[in-house]
Amino acid sequence: MVILRMIRYLISINFKDFGYWFWTLCYPLLMCGLFTMTTSSMGGTEIEDIEVGIEPGHPVTEVLGTIDFIVLTELGESEAVDRMKAGEMAGYVHGSTELELLVTETGINQTILQSVLDQIRNVSASGIPFQNFDYDQEYIIPNSQNAEPETVLFYALISMISIYGMFSAIEFVSTVQPNLSLMGARFSASPYSKYKFLFSSVASSLLLNVLSNTVVLSAIAIFYQMSLFTELWSTLLLIFIANMTGIGLGLFIGLIPGINANIKTTFAVIFMITLSFLAGLMGPEIRTIIGENMPWLNTLNPLARMTDTMYRINFLGNYSDYLPTIGLLLAYALLLFGVTLLVLRRKQYDSI
Repeated sequence: MVILRMIRYLISINFKDFGYWFWTLCYPLLMCGLFTMTTSSMGGTEIEDIEVGIEPGHPVTEVLGTIDFIVLTELGESEAVDRMKAGEMAGYVHGSTELELLVTETGINQTILQSVLDQIRNVSASGIPFQNFDYDQEYIIPNSQNAEPETVLFYALISMISIYGMFSAIEFVSTVQPNLSLMGARFSASPYSKYKFLFSSVASSLLLNVLSNTVVLSAIAIFYQMSLFTELWSTLLLIFIANMTGIGLGLFIGLIPGINANIKTTFAVIFMITLSFLAGLMGPEIRTIIGENMPWLNTLNPLARMTDTMYRINFLGNYSDYLPTIGLLLAYALLLFGVTLLVLRRKQYDSI
């Protein structure tokens, strides 16, 4: 009963805080509405033929010419570069030994071309002549699910709101610090167990964030006319684990000494928006640049991992990264919970 009273009290703290509800509910709903309006005309795009240039007399000309979606043109490199810069051509194949692809930008067409060339290169490395290449191989496998790139924005948004439990956790920890509040001074002088407080804080934050997550996810399901969750229960488990990670992060930030909860919340907002930006919330271009130059950053960024994993399991039916992502989120949560409990147990004050 004591724990239940503490949970009820901690929840009441955030119910009275307008800033908390703005960031956890109003802001995500505004973003959801913005994404819905801006992406309403983006879906349903048919795959178009890919314009490709190739070095005259190249040995794979015949192979590429048999692929239905590739429109091949023999020309020199300088002319190909000009056409690529003008947006008239996706790439230029040259180098008979290395089979290189020259591009002036990155995108889905360039990725498809690179995949085609990689397969040709692998066949050649196995000792099979180009002339014996499988002309009927399908490089784009038809699927009944309409995978639309703009859904990444919604997955990034869902990843972001999944860690919003950190806001309530910051408020809870700051409230019980004796040098920051009267309630904290009373709590420090009381025999109340730190373990019970940590459990109450986690439970309160989890209940509040699950409530706000439910509202936002319902809004996305109602207003965005596309099924984002073909693997619903797997996605919900991922979101639940991310909630625990966000709460752990909030508890950790709440331990920062000497500053009040408002400043800590501002720091958390900046940190969260940075992670979301890197995860593709403002578009996939940044993700592509990071993936090419600093792939480790996407690997360690929990929001980037969540965004990728949700897209893979719901649109591709690919669970290869599902358990590693859950493992990473759990590792972050356990580490942050452990540090929080250790600091709360050892922290002492000369005066309060």
